[in-house]
Amino acid sequence: MKTKLDKYFRISQRGSTIGTELIGGATTFATMAYILAYMTGAMSAVPGIDLTGVLLCTALITAISCIAMGLVANAPIALAPVLVIPNLVAGMVASGEATYGQAFGTVAISGIVFLLISVFKLRDLFARSLPKNIKIGIGGAVGLLIASIGLNTSGLAAAGEDGSFINFSDKSVQLGLIGLAIALLLTYLKITVNGRTYKIKGALLISIVLTTIIGIPMGVTVLPENIFTRGAPASIGNVAFQVDILGALKLSFVPFIIMLLINDFFGTLGTGLAMAGKAGLLDEDGNFPAFGKVFLVDSSATILGSLFGITTVSCFAESAAGVESGSRTGLSNLSTAFFFLLCMLFSPLFLMIPGAATGSALIVVGISMLETLRDVDFSGSEFLPVAVMLLVTAYKGDYVAGIALGMFTYLVVSVIRALVNRDAKYVPQWPAWVLGVLMVLYFIF
Repeated sequence: MKTKLDKYFRISQRGSTIGTELIGGATTFATMAYILAYMTGAMSAVPGIDLTGVLLCTALITAISCIAMGLVANAPIALAPVLVIPNLVAGMVASGEATYGQAFGTVAISGIVFLLISVFKLRDLFARSLPKNIKIGIGGAVGLLIASIGLNTSGLAAAGEDGSFINFSDKSVQLGLIGLAIALLLTYLKITVNGRTYKIKGALLISIVLTTIIGIPMGVTVLPENIFTRGAPASIGNVAFQVDILGALKLSFVPFIIMLLINDFFGTLGTGLAMAGKAGLLDEDGNFPAFGKVFLVDSSATILGSLFGITTVSCFAESAAGVESGSRTGLSNLSTAFFFLLCMLFSPLFLMIPGAATGSALIVVGISMLETLRDVDFSGSEFLPVAVMLLVTAYKGDYVAGIALGMFTYLVVSVIRALVNRDAKYVPQWPAWVLGVLMVLYFIF
């Protein structure tokens, strides 16, 4: 069995072990389990919706998507519903702008278009049109985003009532600081035994568990009254299979569909490149050979998710937690999926993990992602697009916007270089210009 797993997932070839992959997958799950609470909270704006059904469908679709990514693309990249989009979809329904079926019809249409782009291999043209420096620098941009998410989740970036940077009297903040100290210590601690140096395996997962336990006597970690998910799987039927694709074919929905498509495309592009770079899966030109399969799985997951009342499913940046823990293959995704399936039965047990525990781990992950910048070309004209991407991501908290403006800067710089040097070789090929148009549309919609 071990030999077959190793051969299928190329575990040894990528310098990993089965144990490392399983721990990495569990770590990824721990940092992204909040998506269950997030989805139910966002969709609660829809009148009369069955929130138990939303939770069950979220866990189910996330698990299926992760399994597909692991088996098809053999990449340690987990998928889950994209943040913000659930609020927008719920808002459309709550305001009466669209029916429940129409709202998810727009999600399905965006997924179908994305799938067609993947099937006809247009995604490879677009992915390869990104300059190598941006492909490498995306890892740093995602690192800034992840660290930002971690700071906010743990409460370490929230201003206190007295105007200070953080309120140290807040128990959650105190736990966040404790969690950060534990995560940093376990991640960077090296033990030397008989002349050999070892790192602690599963350091981030251990830090999350320890921080959660420490939070119990502090009153931050709230123990659930019941460890089982309330409500029967029949609740799934109350939110699933109500998608209305024909009803969503209205001109008024086109801007929203374009926004969903562009967000999913750039989100997948950015996260995929960042995770592949961190895991050492990029080739010498900064390309990810398995990107075609990643796009295929991602777009299919969005279509499947819409059928189950789940908004746009895409590559999740929190996958970096698993990669930092050693994940290098798709086997880690199967581990992540296993825990999401468990959530369908024991969701209260997993939902009790406080933000201070996951947030502190994400800060460490974000810091580690910045290591990818060491391979960036820092010469002026080459680094400028990367610098814009990093600054926009840090300021806006949106790495998709960072990639968009970074790419736009690259186009402008390239044209200027071509004019100054009177050499057409500096002018990017047409796929890069198509990306430029899509980026403009991203900001319009």
